[in-house]
Amino acid sequence: RRRNNASVEGKFFMRIEIADYVEVAQERLSNARLLYEAAQYSFALYAAGVAVESLLRAYIAREDSILEAAHNLPLLLDASRISLYVTSDENEQLYHSVRLLAKRWKNDLRYTSNHRLRRRLKKQKLDRGLRGDFLKENCRIAIDMAATILQIGVKKWNP
Repeated sequence: RRRNNASVEGKFFMRIEIADYVEVAQERLSNARLLYEAAQYSFALYAAGVAVESLLRAYIAREDSILEAAHNLPLLLDASRISLYVTSDENEQLYHSVRLLAKRWKNDLRYTSNHRLRRRLKKQKLDRGLRGDFLKENCRIAIDMAATILQIGVKKWNP
């Protein structure tokens, strides 16, 4: 029988089951939307990226792959082998959406204020051609891309 909890060197942690990754992916996307509405853009963007990372890790675990991609969304997408489960059009959508999200998302966003994120987006020239608040718009784009990825990935998870 598989145990859900373990202890290593006196530290207690819960083992993550494959289905947990899919569930948390959906929760993090919901969190991202709520944070966006509260103008907590840096953490909303972080949650959107974690949603995608979680879904891709579910697919990786399903294939029993060994992963060294850390928090690199394009590498996680490749390692996930999700292309085995989707149509070629869906696969194009996934790669396009991951590329747009990865331009904006880094795992260190959990330590980033809105002010610092605004500077980073400007430095990356992701403020160009956007109307209104470019921080808010970049966050919206990231959440939309995460939603697209999850819509495809979750649908194909249990066909």
